Amino acid sequence: MTDTTRLGLPLMDAAQAQKHVTHNDALVRLDALTHLSVITRASSPASAPAEGARYLVLKTATGGFAGHGDEIAVVQDGAWVFVKPRTGWRVFVEDEFSLLAHDGAGWREIASGKVAPDQFARLGVGTASDAGNPLSAKLNNALFASLNAAEGGTGDLRFKLNKEASGRSVSQLYQSNWSGRAETGLMGDDFYRIKVSADGAAWTTALAVDPATGNVGVGASAPVSKLDVAGAISVNGKQAVNGPAFSAYVSNAQVVGAGVFTKVMFRTKEFDTANCFDSTGTGRFKPNVAGYYQVNAALKQVAPSGGQWAALLYKNGAAIKGGTDLSLPGAGNGQGVLSALVYLNGATDYIELFAISDVGSMVAASMAGSFFQAVMARGA
Repeated sequence: MTDTTRLGLPLMDAAQAQKHVTHNDALVRLDALTHLSVITRASSPASAPAEGARYLVLKTATGGFAGHGDEIAVVQDGAWVFVKPRTGWRVFVEDEFSLLAHDGAGWREIASGKVAPDQFARLGVGTASDAGNPLSAKLNNALFASLNAAEGGTGDLRFKLNKEASGRSVSQLYQSNWSGRAETGLMGDDFYRIKVSADGAAWTTALAVDPATGNVGVGASAPVSKLDVAGAISVNGKQAVNGPAFSAYVSNAQVVGAGVFTKVMFRTKEFDTANCFDSTGTGRFKPNVAGYYQVNAALKQVAPSGGQWAALLYKNGAAIKGGTDLSLPGAGNGQGVLSALVYLNGATDYIELFAISDVGSMVAASMAGSFFQAVMARGA
């Protein structure tokens, strides 16, 4: 006895006994497979299935369905009968209201009759979704376009990403070979941040925006001003601001011998942003960033008795700029001042301040009258 090619219905042989049994079995199978419809997809048999009930066996079949993945299971005479599908067979899954077709390797959905589907537990586009990524897509391009006014929309398009509370995170993570390289969003608080990483493990905040003040931090996680930059700023590759700066003054009067170029020691600092001014030893300003530095200085003379009084700027041990050169006719207060723009290489260059008096005098201890200052005006 052989079966039909398409539906596998049993054929009767010539002079076959009990032909009605074969005939009835073919009719039962024909009844089961014509307008094929199954109750649901199942991995194991139902506990009390009704006669004629049909199921689509899942690939992960177990128990009484084991070994019959993708087959049609039919209750016939109280027992399970399994029919292997062929390419092109179609089946309607009743509880899903969907139509499947067999492509020779497995079942594929070809149509869904669900009314206005608005909720999916998982969805994969071009790839399989999983519990950790219930919405997954694998593609090269994606397009989101606004619904225009002529089509009944507003012409606007806005993406909304929401988190449960401030301490949670809502962000977009950019990866390279599945390792994080950049992340933007609200991570752990309500500051808008852009973070970057070279290895996916250590992260640096490149930009932060305070939602309460609008303050923007570049390299600063909690900006305290409208623009708070943690580090140097360069313009066209040249450092513009945030270079070293200092201000110091004479706190103990210092003798200047007659006709002797005398280095003045400024022992008290008002500030020294990069710790580049040596107030306790050499009295030198040796910046650690190359650039052009604006230098300001003044030397107040104690009880002058006439003669010359001047301040001079030394670079690397040699005089390069002179301040006002006072010629005092007699007793009275005198103050020599100096202003200069000097290039310093950020490595070996240093500057010092010297005083000269042809008759001998003293530099006054005075915050206002005897000071030495420098600030980087622009990078090298």
